Amino acid sequence: MHALRTGLAIGVAALGLGCASAPAPTEQLASAQASLRAAQELGAQRVPKAELHLRLAQEEVTKARKCSADGDNERAAMLLNRAHADAELAIALSRQATLQRELESTTQSAVTTKTTATSAER
Repeated sequence: MHALRTGLAIGVAALGLGCASAPAPTEQLASAQASLRAAQELGAQRVPKAELHLRLAQEEVTKARKCSADGDNERAAMLLNRAHADAELAIALSRQATLQRELESTTQSAVTTKTTATSAER
């Protein structure tokens, strides 16, 4: 009988450990925040598509903090991973917009130079 109680106690303890809350997602939070800062520094808020993903990332961080405060660290970690991905997409879209502007500027300069050279030859 004593062995049965001991076995039952060990089983209940093991079950309790299996249901324990996941650790706080501090690394995911730091990563998401770093990506958010980078997106903001690149001017994602001035690029419509990037701004959308920047805003989504910010909302996901806010929701993750609430989940973590409520003890739902697994959901918080998932939200922070999504926030990181959205912020990284905002970074990529910001860089793309910058490169597109530079390309258009270079193309316009080349056209102007060619036009000026052609006019000078006449």
